[in-house]
Amino acid sequence: MIGEIIPVKNSCKQQSDHSEPNKPPRFMAIVVPILTGLFLITGPGVGQSMAGEVWVANMKGGNTQVIDTGSNQVVKTIATGKGAHNVTFSPDGKLAFIANLGTSTITIIDAETKEKLADVSAGTKSHDVAVSPDGKLAVSCNVASGDITFIDIASQKALHTMATGKKAITAVFSPDGQQVYVVNAGAANISVVDVNTYQIIKTLPGAKGAMVIKPTNNWSQFWLNAPADNKMLLVNTETGAVEASIDVPGEPHGVALSADGKTLFVGQRGLGQVAKIDIASGKIIKTVSLGKRPDMIAISSDGKSIYVAIRDENKLVTVATDDLSVTGQVATGGETHGVAYRD
Repeated sequence: MIGEIIPVKNSCKQQSDHSEPNKPPRFMAIVVPILTGLFLITGPGVGQSMAGEVWVANMKGGNTQVIDTGSNQVVKTIATGKGAHNVTFSPDGKLAFIANLGTSTITIIDAETKEKLADVSAGTKSHDVAVSPDGKLAVSCNVASGDITFIDIASQKALHTMATGKKAITAVFSPDGQQVYVVNAGAANISVVDVNTYQIIKTLPGAKGAMVIKPTNNWSQFWLNAPADNKMLLVNTETGAVEASIDVPGEPHGVALSADGKTLFVGQRGLGQVAKIDIASGKIIKTVSLGKRPDMIAISSDGKSIYVAIRDENKLVTVATDDLSVTGQVATGGETHGVAYRD
């Protein structure tokens, strides 16, 4: 049994005169390896973090791959649908939702067993999924039909589809789950939808081609990418007024926000690189070249790494957040776009 100390007869007082003078007593020789083993079992030391999972959606492959961040190996490939585009997890991390552009479906996966549970039909060209804070409701943003589809997660059934605006592309739920903010990239606006009545209760200004919305921690503002203008915009949640603007050349696309809200990591798709932005100064403080067409970005729960899909080179690149050094690279299944991190 691990941790059991075996009694030893003939203690060190009874050692013969021929024993080595500095040799540790026999019981120490037994206990030390046991304690060492227990230390190794307990987990990583100070400054280290447990390995998690990165899920990537491959458009050409029509699948989603699960990558172990500790080994940098693909541990599972799950067939989802043609044009698999974006990955979203439920708040508890137990379910994954894959938006499939080519089949206009949302694939629901048990994230623990890695088994597919259902394919739910949505509007035309399902682009992204938002999940409510209580994990009961999902919303598919359908870019070609300019609408969203509400999905009951428990029954795995579509409830309602409603128009929001041209190129409904991504969304986020309010903290109380009563509204969903839908980014309409073609209409350059944001529809605020009441989830109980399926009514648009407010329309906020947006940005042409925007496809990322990242709320701040207190939800008074959110970050919106404006690729047509090469900017990141900080927008007031209530009024839609732009309260800050940061120049980001090269078509800002995928975005990750640090947990403390002080740093943005933005993919510059036209330049093949990722920029690290200090929000307080509104300046790019460092960039790193990663490959042709960096797409979506996910950040680890400990904030030490970002994971960047390089769409035209079929790979996922791991980058350290402190100095933007590349720490890993994994070949993926073809035209990788969506990325999400799970512990």
